[in-house]
Amino acid sequence: MLDIGIIGLDTSHAEAFAPLIDETEDMTVSAVWDDNSVREPSYTESFASKYDARYVHEPGEMVSYVDAAMVLTVDWGTHRPLATPFLEAGVPTLIDKPLAGRYEDIEAIAAATEHAPLFGGSAVPFHPEITSLMREETGRSLFGAGYNDYFYYRVHMVDAVRMLADADWTEVRVVDSPGTRTEIRFSNGTHGTIRFDGTPTNASFGLLDVGTETRAVRIEGNETSFAEMYAPFLDAFESVARGERDDTRRLLDSATLLLGIEAAIESGRTVTPDSDLLREVYRDGDSFLAEYEPYY
Repeated sequence: MLDIGIIGLDTSHAEAFAPLIDETEDMTVSAVWDDNSVREPSYTESFASKYDARYVHEPGEMVSYVDAAMVLTVDWGTHRPLATPFLEAGVPTLIDKPLAGRYEDIEAIAAATEHAPLFGGSAVPFHPEITSLMREETGRSLFGAGYNDYFYYRVHMVDAVRMLADADWTEVRVVDSPGTRTEIRFSNGTHGTIRFDGTPTNASFGLLDVGTETRAVRIEGNETSFAEMYAPFLDAFESVARGERDDTRRLLDSATLLLGIEAAIESGRTVTPDSDLLREVYRDGDSFLAEYEPYY
């Protein structure tokens, strides 16, 4: 049985993930911490009681007795200080999306992964419709469309396209066209195009994969679709915690790609992994937190 520690109850993710974890025979929610920046202390107490988990007052208290950790705070600026102690202690750690809002935080998280594997990011790539597009083929063309055109939401399509490309990104640029659209090149010859500003009315994610054959999927942005992606997402996390898979490189590369896209949108210039623009861009999680309200 894997003891899972949950750090941060800001979003709906903790409410969605915890019952799926406890329904398995292999994992259990053992400890909970929250800084009450979004929820009341009574909510955290109730959550811990519901899952018979320890309610700790400092996240570091659970490092020594959990087998894996989930950092689910909505303020991505807290991800580095919350996650690195677990990783450095050898605890496999899931960091919710987006991983970080600046390059130096990604570097620090990357250094900590020398001791334990990293998992997390968006759960959208784990929807069965998207994983059905996975294949070992280079030189593909991937077209993605998302909605809610902002850093916190752009990560969904960025993570999905990066996972399907299955290679590190080499450059990204903004396309001069209606809407917010970027083009990405990957090291294996795969080419990606993402448009981020789809309407949130009847919201959906779309992916078109063109290679030796052409396939397309559309995923509704609703609770049914979320449930369909959360279960395989957590299955993969369990595999990471058990040492059966390692998504660390993909997640770190996808996190820098997301920042590269932000830098390209901000500057109007082509951005590469070595670009100074990538190291200068900053997206503030604290200001997003100030306006954030959980779905439930």
